[in-house]
Amino acid sequence: MSEDYKIWFPHEVFYIESLLSITRTIQSEVNAVEFILKELESGEHKNENILIDAVQNICTQTALISKLFWTITKDKIHKVRGQKLREVYKITETSRLKTKEVRNFIEHFDEKLDLFLHKFQAGSIIPKYVGSRINKEATVIFRAYFIEEAVFKIFDLEYELNPILNEIKALHCMLEQDITTGRFGNY
Repeated sequence: MSEDYKIWFPHEVFYIESLLSITRTIQSEVNAVEFILKELESGEHKNENILIDAVQNICTQTALISKLFWTITKDKIHKVRGQKLREVYKITETSRLKTKEVRNFIEHFDEKLDLFLHKFQAGSIIPKYVGSRINKEATVIFRAYFIEEAVFKIFDLEYELNPILNEIKALHCMLEQDITTGRFGNY
């Protein structure tokens, strides 16, 4: 196959399956988050660890989607793949899927953790938090989910979930349509 082919048509199903695997995982995590949020509303607080892990996993999976649409390498074969996927699924350059902060967070988690811990040697550090936003200057939160805003915070990165989840839901619907034929649809 020539590098001029963006994605050879018999290979389309592999990209569809790869993306569907990720969007299904995200949907599963969203379901867990929604269930736990309902528990929290009723006064139960037993699954906050699962909630914060699920939200972080949504961010990790979103970074994987981003890599398929916007390659890190400069190789032509990868660039044309990303271009073709963006074209087929109508993903624009202004898409929330392109957010590099989350990709960098995932790619360099170990380094970010070192820097985060090095910066804060004194004061109050909260390892995880689920609830309303805390505005105490002397308090450092490692991981948080601010319920009213649907914002995930880790280190100094804050990630608004609802806009990205809306894009992923739309992408998932298109992928579900495509899997029946194993081919990219005409949207």
